[in-house]
Amino acid sequence: GEKFDVVFHLAALARIQPSFKKPLETISIDSYGTAEVCEFARQCGAKVVYAGSSSFYAGPYLNPYAFAKWHGEEICLLYAKCFGLSTAIARFFNVYGPRQPETGDYATVVGIFEKKHRDGMPLTVTGDGKQRRDFTHVGDICSGLVAISQQDFTGEIFNLGTATNHSINELADMFGATKVYIPGRPGEACDTLADISKTTELTGWTPKIKLENYILKFTGG
Repeated sequence: GEKFDVVFHLAALARIQPSFKKPLETISIDSYGTAEVCEFARQCGAKVVYAGSSSFYAGPYLNPYAFAKWHGEEICLLYAKCFGLSTAIARFFNVYGPRQPETGDYATVVGIFEKKHRDGMPLTVTGDGKQRRDFTHVGDICSGLVAISQQDFTGEIFNLGTATNHSINELADMFGATKVYIPGRPGEACDTLADISKTTELTGWTPKIKLENYILKFTGG
């Protein structure tokens, strides 16, 4: 069969809230699907860089998505230990940027706020808005994945974040729009914050894009 150097496994049923509606499908695609990818990589001599999730840090049993993504990590580790497959796990922290979904179940908060800002609508904040997120630009995620792919690993975990976080209230205030509060949602973490020291140490990667600069550019501020 064909030979490949690296498989970047970014396919998944994403997002926490939809996973409550489709737990079996989420587990099948995100967990068993990862086994299929690892097996494919084993057959064609490729290393695997897997898109894990920072949702693990809030607890893998908080929602089906976090569980399934963590299970995918364990499968990467299994293939590394059992078959000598080079696998690396990148845990993404709250990715935003161009082409992010703005509506529906899969929308990101930055995407939702961008659309509402363009439409002149107030920004909807879930819960009290004090929950904090480490927002990471998709460009930094991509450079992180490439950096990780340059070496062989045995199921090592690499955080891809900025090592700073902002509350949802602070994010809304960057847009300079009115806030409207709506009820909180189940299964979500209070705070996320990446420790990226190991990623930087082992791969040389550092994030370059600051959330406030991105939003300033978006709003023309």
